Amino acid sequence: MPAVQRRHFLGAFGGLLGAAALSGAVPRPALAAAGALRIGLKSLPAALNPLTVSDLVARQILGSMYESLTSVDTQGRILPGLATAWEASEDARHWRLTIRDGVTFHTGRPLTAASVKRSFEAALAGDGANFALLALSKVRGFRELRAKTTSELSGVTVIDDRTLEVVCDEPNAVFPFARIHIVDVEAAEQAGPDWFRTMSAGTGPYRLARSTEGIRIDVEANPGWRGGAVPFERVSFLATGIGNDGITLFNDSQVDFTFVDTDALRGVMDDPGFKRSLSNVQRMQMRVVALDPRRVKAFADLRVRRAMSLLIDRNAMAERFFRGVAAVHNGVVPPALLSNERLEPLAYDPTLAARLLEEAGYPAGRGIDPFTVTVVPEYRREFVYYVSQWNNAGIPAKLVTAPRQEFIARSRRRDYDSFLFGWTATYPDPMNFLDELFSSRSRFNPVGWSNAEFDGLVERAMAIADPERRAEVYKDAECLVMKDLPVIPLVVPDYVALRGNVLSENFITPFGGLNFG
Repeated sequence: MPAVQRRHFLGAFGGLLGAAALSGAVPRPALAAAGALRIGLKSLPAALNPLTVSDLVARQILGSMYESLTSVDTQGRILPGLATAWEASEDARHWRLTIRDGVTFHTGRPLTAASVKRSFEAALAGDGANFALLALSKVRGFRELRAKTTSELSGVTVIDDRTLEVVCDEPNAVFPFARIHIVDVEAAEQAGPDWFRTMSAGTGPYRLARSTEGIRIDVEANPGWRGGAVPFERVSFLATGIGNDGITLFNDSQVDFTFVDTDALRGVMDDPGFKRSLSNVQRMQMRVVALDPRRVKAFADLRVRRAMSLLIDRNAMAERFFRGVAAVHNGVVPPALLSNERLEPLAYDPTLAARLLEEAGYPAGRGIDPFTVTVVPEYRREFVYYVSQWNNAGIPAKLVTAPRQEFIARSRRRDYDSFLFGWTATYPDPMNFLDELFSSRSRFNPVGWSNAEFDGLVERAMAIADPERRAEVYKDAECLVMKDLPVIPLVVPDYVALRGNVLSENFITPFGGLNFG
């Protein structure tokens, strides 16, 4: 079988920037203590099960302990991970994977092809949505395993300890590149259903040492890691809270790294005190306002959706609110992954917006049912602008904030009138956005949008192994989404962080991960 080419994209992201501190404080760059790295995160996930992970923060932490078949470097290139080679049939329905030799789990057991198959099956055995569902949904036997009529994924065959064959019911040109954590499932099952709270069973550079739920997670260096020595003996993940709390802890040398919240960004960028500590990298992310037409009748009218989009001055937001460390995307796929010249720029035109509202039967917004726009607290200031723009045009929107865990749960159920929806790529291919968010059968489709022509294009693209030819189909598919505008694209800020001098500039990846290796 001819090998599928590994894809590359131009990771056009910034390096170290001139930066900032808050309210005149004189910051001290944090230093790691005794071989330890302390990472501040807004909140820590309630559970860290690598088989059911479905949020970015959990993925950032788990990335220190677990690996996938392939990896992505800081430039967005696909590299071998636990698979050293992968080959596809011409129709991308059959894959042959070569599993890396000489790798040992944290439990002491060797990695084999059977371990990989069991990880696939265990990831599908639970209830609810997770990242593994997206990667494995086209593999033969997926539906039966999810329906619990079998415990085996029939499309995956172990040829020998180093070789795995995968058969898909549909073309699946990106199968090996998805993030599926490979776990010593046998050891996990022996330890009981809450095994992940007390142990790790991965192959990554660090292994779990201690976890205090919601407060702190400590991992220690894995002496048997295939990549050799790691830069820190121990890494601690600490819950800092939102807003300026993480910045204060960094300033007090209590953490060595912390992301800067969107609402705190301007204060940091405007103060020169953190010039040598601030770094940023462009996000491989889609950020949109999801509008649910089941809950608000007016959202079903394209003219209303277009009017709401036309009332946002994205260029002004990127330059003024985000101080230039943000990108305006004219579509739903980051331009670094798909440079789509067929898309029209997202204009700011209040006059046209008013005319569209009138044509839709809602002159000056009259007749639109009042609705809420729900976000997590750290995005409140940004959304004050959007909601005020809509209110000024007569659109009766009200901004509401919700605690993070409640927001995640309810937005997945589409339990809000409208809400902020963000999606970060886990591998460098536009399919990560198009198929996984907008196909009619995707469980992560934010508003239930459905388009048969779009579904056909996605299926066609999945059968094309050549990335350049596949990109042309992707462009047509993205144009269909933007023509119907089921979601309203927003400005995408960079990942901005404060880092001590113990960390390199490439510690943050464009995919939201942290470079522990």
